[in-house]
Amino acid sequence: MSANKFERREFLKKWMQGSALLLAAPILNACQDKWIYPPYIVNKDLCNGCGECLKVCFYSSIILPKLSKYSIVKADCTECGICKSVCTANAISISTKTFLIDKQSCSVCGKCIPFCNYEAIKLPTSSLTYSANSNCVGCGDCVTACNLQGKAISFTVPNYSVNTSKCHGCVDICSARCAPGAIKKINGKAYIDTNKCTKCGNCYFDCKRGAINKAAIYLDQNKCTKCGDCFIVCKYNGISKSGNTIAIDPNIDQSKCIGCGKCEPECPENAIYSVAPLIYTDPVINQNICTSCGKCMPVCPESAIEGEITTALIDQKTCFKCGKCEEICPENAIYN
Repeated sequence: MSANKFERREFLKKWMQGSALLLAAPILNACQDKWIYPPYIVNKDLCNGCGECLKVCFYSSIILPKLSKYSIVKADCTECGICKSVCTANAISISTKTFLIDKQSCSVCGKCIPFCNYEAIKLPTSSLTYSANSNCVGCGDCVTACNLQGKAISFTVPNYSVNTSKCHGCVDICSARCAPGAIKKINGKAYIDTNKCTKCGNCYFDCKRGAINKAAIYLDQNKCTKCGDCFIVCKYNGISKSGNTIAIDPNIDQSKCIGCGKCEPECPENAIYSVAPLIYTDPVINQNICTSCGKCMPVCPESAIEGEITTALIDQKTCFKCGKCEEICPENAIYN
């Protein structure tokens, strides 16, 4: 009797063990199921085809037919060398030029200044600042003068006009001050003929009601060549000058110059020149050591680097979802 009980107990024990295994099978196999471990995906907009993920995938689940390839378009390259500075593999060869200023030829006109985005050009006038002040009547003489230089001054309000809501119709006062006869009375209010108006400002200062809207100008400091022509031609003391000239020869700060060469053709005196290295080679990317990281492409100011971009794909059938590819991807292009 006891033997029967023992056999039945063993039978029930093994039956329960077998049932537990059957019930647990889906969970044990779930490491391959996406509802517990989501699949790893490659974001094609972020992937640059560098192939770093291939190095850590032991299951050959990443499909990348070839690494991305980058090359330099010589016709567009200014040989500034910015791309070379970000290439950790030293795959880029560029013979960067050195740009200099002949102080004997330089007229200190400053026309080169607006074309240097790195503040590398140093002139005796570099510390000067010109700006429009409240005396400005908007005559536009400075605009005309600056058009021959950096074209830094432009009209924000091109003409004089009348604010009819403020005008009381006392046109005799303002018209008497207008030598060209540009002001007349229409429907009881002053009217300014912009074809005759010389923007002298007399009407603006004489109107006690503040009904005259004057013309206005804007001086873009990023384009200003510090030539001072606007300051000289202004008859109304409407241009302020601050700072002083400094006792230096015209020069290019080599620690700031990137060698782009944009300043050279802008010099009317041909005072800016370049010196090539003794051994010159065309700009090139060595494909044998290029890691296809793509860091050179976005930093090129001339868009002279072309890329044949390929993107990776993960084979979900063979992927073991270890996550090593996600960890190593420098562009964060792999996720799950």
